[in-house]
Amino acid sequence: MKINRVLLIAVLAMLTGPAMAVEIISASVERRNGHYHVSGVSIVQASPEFVFRTIMDYDNFHKLAGGLAETRFVDSEVEGELLGYTRFESCLLFFCKTVEKLERIEATPYTEIRTEALPEQSDFEFNQTRWILAPEGDGTRLTYEAEFEPDFWMPPVIGSWVIRRKLVASADLIGLRIEYLAKHGLTLAQIKDPDAD
Repeated sequence: MKINRVLLIAVLAMLTGPAMAVEIISASVERRNGHYHVSGVSIVQASPEFVFRTIMDYDNFHKLAGGLAETRFVDSEVEGELLGYTRFESCLLFFCKTVEKLERIEATPYTEIRTEALPEQSDFEFNQTRWILAPEGDGTRLTYEAEFEPDFWMPPVIGSWVIRRKLVASADLIGLRIEYLAKHGLTLAQIKDPDAD
């Protein structure tokens, strides 16, 4: 699966030429008071409207962010509440665990997406994320912030290093895929899952 992801990035880079170039501005991971604090900023060559619609496509988000086995919207008993389900395999050195998360999603069109995990239905004691979108030239400045505490053990020093590595790789991959979709006038629903076997 990792080889497929690397090949996809290489092929996308060759096919699209220099016009597609995600710029990673910053990426950081800190551990404070038992919580991981993650932030990253990148510039993506697609409009904030396009980036927003693509990230909000929860039924297909797993096609955008590598390593996710499943993402989908879930019906809620609360009127107007938007819920999303995510399942992925989290591996740290020799330790792997299937992680599930049910989260409440709130959004301000084209500028911000916020999520908060429901701990009783997730493998997180606490998990909040925030995507901030702002126009930047012909593209979008995409800021990602997360604070979380998994309900499974992660070694603090190695965990932070691995999370930062994954953050940078994910930001690059998500940005490349968004740029590819925007350039070719496609949506996530129109493409095959690049990580499918």
